[in-house]
Amino acid sequence: MKAKISPFWGYLTLALVILTLVLCVVGAKNGTLLVKADAKPQETVETFFESVVIGKYDAAYACLANYDSLGLENQSDSLKWKRLLESYDYALLGEPEQKGDTAVQTVRFQSLDMNALELALETPIATIPGGEGEADREIFPTAEELLAQPEQFYRTTELQIQLRYEKGRWLIVADESLLKALSGGK
Repeated sequence: MKAKISPFWGYLTLALVILTLVLCVVGAKNGTLLVKADAKPQETVETFFESVVIGKYDAAYACLANYDSLGLENQSDSLKWKRLLESYDYALLGEPEQKGDTAVQTVRFQSLDMNALELALETPIATIPGGEGEADREIFPTAEELLAQPEQFYRTTELQIQLRYEKGRWLIVADESLLKALSGGK
C-alpha cells in the first residue's frame, strides 16, 4: 500500500523552500542583515579622536582595526611635532552611515598643516643687499618665529572614517586620509 502525501504538507514544504531561497538571495546581495551591537560606531570614533587629542595613545590605538600604533606616542623634542600634537581638534558631523557590519562617520579634523609650515620656512621674509662683489642675502623665518602663532597654519579636513564591527565592537579601519591628517598632511 502506498502512503499518500497530503497536499497541505507539500505546499507548505514548497513555500518554505521558496522563502529560504529568497532569504539566501537577499543575504548574498546585502551582506549581514542585522548587527546587534551595544556600542555605536560614533562612540568608537569619539573615543579615538578624544584620546588622540589628550595624548592617551594606547586608548586611541585600541580603537583601530588595522594598526597597533601610529607613532604618535614617539614624542619628539621638535617644536614642530609638539605644535602638531597641540593643534588637534575634531567634531563629529552627523550620524554614521551604517550598513550591516560596516559604517562610515564623517569627522571634521583640525591639525597643523606641516606642508604650509615647511613652505613658509623656505620663503624669505627679507633680502639684505650685498656690498660690492657680494651677493644679496635672504633672511628666512625660524620655526620658533612662525610657531609663536601656530593657528595661522591650522587646516581643517573632513574625513570619512571607515569602521567595521568585529569581535563584538566597532573598530576604525585607518586609511591614508586619516594617517595624512594626523601627520599634518605629510
